[in-house]
Amino acid sequence: MPPLDEITCLELTHSGVANELALDEALLIEADAGRSGHVLRFWEPAEFAIVLGASGRIGEDVLPEASQADAVPIYRRSSGGGTVVVGPGALCVTVVLPESAAPGLSAVDQAQHYVLETLARSIRPLVPEIGVAGRGDLVVGERKCGGSAQRRLKHWFMVHLSILYDFPIERIVRYLAIPRRQPDYRQGRDHQGFLSNLGVPRTILMEAIRSGWITGRSSRRALLVPPALVESLLAEKFTNRSWIERL
Repeated sequence: MPPLDEITCLELTHSGVANELALDEALLIEADAGRSGHVLRFWEPAEFAIVLGASGRIGEDVLPEASQADAVPIYRRSSGGGTVVVGPGALCVTVVLPESAAPGLSAVDQAQHYVLETLARSIRPLVPEIGVAGRGDLVVGERKCGGSAQRRLKHWFMVHLSILYDFPIERIVRYLAIPRRQPDYRQGRDHQGFLSNLGVPRTILMEAIRSGWITGRSSRRALLVPPALVESLLAEKFTNRSWIERL
């Protein structure tokens, strides 16, 4: 487990997808530069949006007629992983840790598994069947309820994921194409047959996740990052249409 007395929990925010992605990136940059530390953060958009992975392709991943008809915006994050739909009913969780937090975290796959297993273990008292599958999915039985992605700098890494707890899966059916690359356990199923909600209220889910990472000595407070850094990241990446639509 990470040094739980050093982790800071950032409470739920609803500041807009571009701002949330910029804040995630800023927290990682600050940690890697030695100006910040271990972070557990929650956010959830107030409106639906499509978020591409760093190498995601709009023409392959998104169903444009539906997304344009519904005026659903498209963003891109700086981490890998597949394209997702976020919005009310999908809790986004960000974990920022150093490679030194546990043995083996310098390896991408092991770091991903470490964070996902910690999350699954914390949720298991509520959903006994929850587990980890593929390269970074939370699953209940054979159905996916959460996907994750990772971004690394020199000594620190960030894993963020979206967990479906009460999300209208028909939105994913409407806006996203079936991905070309699929985990074996998907077995060719469409979105409706593959995805599932946890069915746990958000407040209870958040408290369970906190309990897996945080001790009584850990802090629940606002962790400030330089506003200029967030503004720079917004301009360079997260609101820059040429960066978002580059692929």
